[in-house]
Amino acid sequence: MANTYLDSLPVELFYQIFSHLSGCHILRAFYSINNYLNDILISYNDYILDLSSSNISKNEIDLVCSFLRSEQIVGLKFGKSNFDLVNRFLSSFSNQQLFSRLRSLWINDTIIIDQLFMSRLASIINYDDLISLRFDRIHLGDLYILSSYSFDSLSRLVTSSSNQFRQLSKEIPTHLTYLHMYFDSINDIDQFILPNMHQLKSLGVGIQCSLNDIHQFMFLFRNYQWTQLIQFNLNFNVEINLQFYMLQRILSTMHRLKYLTLILSKPLATDNNILSGIQWKIFLRTSLIFLKTFNFKFSIEQTFEQDIYYLLNTFKSRWWLKTKRWFVEYDAHENILITVPYFASKTFDNRHSYSFDLMQNPQIFYSNINYLSIDLDNCNEIEQLLVSPLVSRSRFNNVIQLSLNGYLTTDVYDAIRNNVDLNMIQHFEFSSTIGTTKAFIELIENMTNLSSIHIQYFHSLDLFNLVSSPNFSIRHLVLFDYEPTIRKQIFSHICRIFPQLTYLTTDYHSRRRLCYLLNELVHLEQLTLRLSQDQYAPNYSWIKQHSRLQMSSFEMRVFNIAYRERKLVLWINTNNNMEHQGRHQHHTLNICSIQ
Repeated sequence: MANTYLDSLPVELFYQIFSHLSGCHILRAFYSINNYLNDILISYNDYILDLSSSNISKNEIDLVCSFLRSEQIVGLKFGKSNFDLVNRFLSSFSNQQLFSRLRSLWINDTIIIDQLFMSRLASIINYDDLISLRFDRIHLGDLYILSSYSFDSLSRLVTSSSNQFRQLSKEIPTHLTYLHMYFDSINDIDQFILPNMHQLKSLGVGIQCSLNDIHQFMFLFRNYQWTQLIQFNLNFNVEINLQFYMLQRILSTMHRLKYLTLILSKPLATDNNILSGIQWKIFLRTSLIFLKTFNFKFSIEQTFEQDIYYLLNTFKSRWWLKTKRWFVEYDAHENILITVPYFASKTFDNRHSYSFDLMQNPQIFYSNINYLSIDLDNCNEIEQLLVSPLVSRSRFNNVIQLSLNGYLTTDVYDAIRNNVDLNMIQHFEFSSTIGTTKAFIELIENMTNLSSIHIQYFHSLDLFNLVSSPNFSIRHLVLFDYEPTIRKQIFSHICRIFPQLTYLTTDYHSRRRLCYLLNELVHLEQLTLRLSQDQYAPNYSWIKQHSRLQMSSFEMRVFNIAYRERKLVLWINTNNNMEHQGRHQHHTLNICSIQ
C-alpha cells in the first residue's frame, strides 16, 4: 500500500470527518488505501450504520461484517432489502460479544417488529443501554402480554404506537428529553408525559380524538408544568369541529416554546378562526414570545377562490412577512393551507392541478422542488409551467431528479434549459415512443453532475449511435422498452458509453450476453435483468464458471415482481482482494457467515 498526502493528516481530523458519514460510506471511501488509514478505521469507535438503504453494495456489507467489531458500533438503522442485509448483519455478529457501546437503534417501517424479532435483537443488544430508540412499525399481536424489556436509559423515543410500546416495555422510561409518538389513548399520553414533563425538551403527539377526548386532552395540557419544553409537534385527527380556543388552551402553558408544528387532518370551514393569521398573531405575540418557527398544515373544506384569497391576506401583515418571516400558501392539489418551505411539496408533476394565481411566494415554491416530472404531451401545462412570468430567473434551481415523458422537441428543450438548473440534476428519467434523439443528447450534455439515467425509449439504438465518446460519470443505468431485435447492439453500446457503471438494470437476452455485460463492465456491483415468461436464468455455478466472477464473490437471486414477471439480480463484490487484505489487519476478523 502506497503512502499518500492523507498520511500527514491527524487522526482527530479523520474522526471529525467520520462523524458526519454513515459507517458503510466510511469503509467504502477509506478502506485499503494504506495501512495508516486502515489503522484509523480500526481505532475509530463511533460507527453509525444505516442498513436500510437500497444502494448498499456487497463490498460495503462484506466489509461491515468482516472488518468491524461489535464494540465499534454506536448506532444502527435497519430496513428491508433485497438481500436481507439485517439478517446477514445479525447472523454475522451473533457469535460475538454484545454491542456494548450501541446507543441508538432505529427500525423503519419496512420491518415489522414482533416478539421473535425483539428476542433475536436481545441476544446481542442490551436494550437498557440504549439512549435513542425509534420503532416505526410494531406488531405484537393480541396474544403478546409479557412486557419483557427495560428501556430505562432512553432519553429519545420515537414510535408508532404507545399501546404496542407499553406491551414491549416493563415500564415507561422516565429520563426522556425527546418523545415523539402516536398515542392510542389519552390515558397513554398522561402515562408517558407525566413522569417526564420536567425534562422534556421536544414533544411530538399524534392522536385521534373524539369530543370527550379533546376536553380531557385540554385539561391535561393545561396542568402540565413545562419547565424545559422548546419544541412541540401536534398531529390532530379529531372528529369534532376544532376551535381556536381549544388549541389556545393546549399551547398557553408552553411559555418557553421555540418551535411549533401543527397538523390538523379534519377539513376546517373557511370561517374557522384557526385559519386566521390575525388570530394567530394576537395569541403568539403575547403567549409564546420566544417562538422562532411556526409550521402548520390545515385541511380546508371545499370553497370558492375568493375565500382562499381572504384567508391568505390575513397572513400578509408585516408581523408575518417581515418580523417573523413566516410564509403561508394554499396547496390546491391537497386543498390545504400550509407554511412554506416546510410543508411545501418537494415534487412537481404537471399532470396535477396547481393554482398559480393564488401563489404568494413563487420563489420559495420553485426553490423547494427537488423532483420535477413533466408530461410533454400536456402543452398548455408546460407553457404555464415554464413560460409563466411569476419568476424572472431560473425557476427550478434545486431539482436533482428530472423526469420527462413524451415528445422532446428542441423548443421544449430550450424552455427546460432556461428554467431548470441542469447542473443540479443527478438523476434523469426519460420515456418516449417518438424519436427525439438530438434534443435528448443536448439535454444530457448540459447535466454536468448526472450520475443516474432511467431510459424507456424505443429508439435507444439511434440515440446511442450518435454518442461518440464514453460518459465516465454515469454510475446507474436503467434501460427498457427498446426494440428487442437490436438488444445485442444495445449491450455493446452500453459497455462502450458507460464504462464506469456500478448498477445496471435492463432486459435479459441470453447467457452469452449476460457474460458479455459482466466481463465488460468490470465495476458492476449490481446487475438486474428482467426475465420474460419463457426465460430462465443461468444458475450460480454456470455464471461462476463462464464469467469474470470466478475471481469475485457474488450472490444471485430471482425475484417475482408482477404476474408472470421476474427479475434476476446479481450482487457483486468488486474488491477481489478484500479477504486477503483483511487477514493482515491488526485485529481478529469475524468473517460474514452468510455468503
